[in-house]
Amino acid sequence: MSRYVDKCEVCPPIEKLLNYLKNKGMTVEEMRVEDYHFHELYVKISGNKNELTEEIKINKIKKVSDTIFMCECHWSIVAIEWRGSVLDVTPFA
Repeated sequence: MSRYVDKCEVCPPIEKLLNYLKNKGMTVEEMRVEDYHFHELYVKISGNKNELTEEIKINKIKKVSDTIFMCECHWSIVAIEWRGSVLDVTPFA
């Protein structure tokens, strides 16, 4: 089943990436159309960095940085915002 954002279809590689990240416990925070002509989307997703232990290998998805993934078909972007991790240290009050 295809997902749409403001009448723009989410391409299969981005859909696959989002499903993968959601299965790892991540949450979609924002989805918007950046360019209607090219169906270019921006997705912000948040989660714990410790949930991603293996390299993401999805056809037509390029890793731009540790927090940015881009599809090669529509240049859609998935930006990951990391929440706390087990290594975070909370100072005593």
